Amino acid sequence: MFKLTVYSLRVLGLAVMLFAGSSLSAGDLPVEASLREQLLQIASFDQLQNPQQNELDADAARVAAFFESLAGSDEFCENTAKVWTGFFELTFARDDDENFARRLQILQKAGEKQSAAIAPEEAAHGCRPFTEHVKEAIKVNSARKDYYSRVSNGATRNVSLLYTSLEYSLLPLTAFFDRWALKFNQAGIPVLQNDFVSMDDIAPAEKQPLRRGVLDRGGRKQLRRMLRSWQWKSALAASRKDFLGVQLLAMNALHELRQLELRYKCHLALTLHFVESVGLAARNADRLSQQFARRTDNFYRAFIALQTSGVRLFSKVDVMAQPFHSAGIGIIVNDLPAIPFP
Repeated sequence: MFKLTVYSLRVLGLAVMLFAGSSLSAGDLPVEASLREQLLQIASFDQLQNPQQNELDADAARVAAFFESLAGSDEFCENTAKVWTGFFELTFARDDDENFARRLQILQKAGEKQSAAIAPEEAAHGCRPFTEHVKEAIKVNSARKDYYSRVSNGATRNVSLLYTSLEYSLLPLTAFFDRWALKFNQAGIPVLQNDFVSMDDIAPAEKQPLRRGVLDRGGRKQLRRMLRSWQWKSALAASRKDFLGVQLLAMNALHELRQLELRYKCHLALTLHFVESVGLAARNADRLSQQFARRTDNFYRAFIALQTSGVRLFSKVDVMAQPFHSAGIGIIVNDLPAIPFP
């Protein structure tokens, strides 16, 4: 019933690797130290060819700079935003890199450990808005995967596994944003207080998708090209703290994505969700920038960068889900809340 395309098999390979379990170990080190050690263990091809080379290559230097930026500081400065943006691009956007899947695997495993370590009463205090949002999404998707698996005779399991693994890969990073958000909040600046939407009002899992189409090879190529262009333009606008520009780019991308949906009579729900989330973040960034003399600009540049870096990766989940929409199974399209943007 469900035909696996070459594209689906490639994405499935990513899912299998993510869930295979990491061969890298950092013992019982604290989360930050463990992540740093594991990510720095990943050697590039050039380093493997030249084991006597002592200097960090460009990718390792990005990793080292990111973790150095986490050291105690009273200001989320321009350089911190730049360093974080570079790290997110490396870990979520560089899908043609030889070590891309290994980095994701490390983040995913760390996210699983972190999720298990957060006590329910701690999460309920509302001091971890980003982490709580991602954990809520993981909880919903984990609860629904059995239903989708049952109605598809097990065929949707890889979609659910890939999606959940990518969500877990975000958790180590959401903790860093929450830590900084708490500093801002304690100073009376409400960053991350209006950037997330509750999962309470999502559609029931049983709802059938409105569209049953699937992107063909040309459609997938158009989607990748469109998202790559949007990522680059949005990153440039965010680096200039042009949050109005980021909003306009998000609105244009939403229009193009919906045109693609109409052309192929398909759903791109998760991709749209990411773009809407970036637009909402940019709107909040612009408002807070004006209210608090631009003190939040660098923080929101990094927050937007994380989301724009991940959009092409998460769009693979949409493409994997489309064959099941053809069969009337609303996986992914039923599992996302409506974001109030534009």
